[in-house]
Amino acid sequence: MVRLYGRENVYTATPEDADRFGLSPADSDFLVHVGLPRHAPPFFTTQVEGGPDFLEVIDFTTSEGEQRELVVGGPPGDPEMRFSLDVNEGFITLAVLRGDDSHGEIVNNSLGDFIEFIYRIDEHARRVAGDPSVREESLQELSAHLRSIDQFSFERADDWWAVALHLLAGGGIDI
Repeated sequence: MVRLYGRENVYTATPEDADRFGLSPADSDFLVHVGLPRHAPPFFTTQVEGGPDFLEVIDFTTSEGEQRELVVGGPPGDPEMRFSLDVNEGFITLAVLRGDDSHGEIVNNSLGDFIEFIYRIDEHARRVAGDPSVREESLQELSAHLRSIDQFSFERADDWWAVALHLLAGGGIDI
């Protein structure tokens, strides 16, 4: 992570913070030793606008019992969307916070997969910025790699990462 973003642009948790968040050993290991990029446009930033804030812990009760979410970031420039780690189950969700129209989806099966997706997408963006002629080949490699990590994230055409790859392929976003 540090190789791509530089030390000053990577957030790593302290072991004490990981304990306070109630993270599993695997999630704790990722946040303490690998970290999150502070800003990885066009799909991720820890520098969220509005609330809930980065690293805010949200405890709530459902019919299944006590739940805990840890806000880990959001899409840049969208104050109504947040990525969070389901501390109990270990998956990453994306919540769209729009009053009565609020909803969410699971975007990755684990924090490690989520971090890998962000990292690989940014590697792709940097590769294409250096040589635009490799865009299509790089995107095919990226898609195959991400699908090999977490096929679940691409089950539906409107899943977050499926839409992200569509946008990267020329469906409305420039890198």
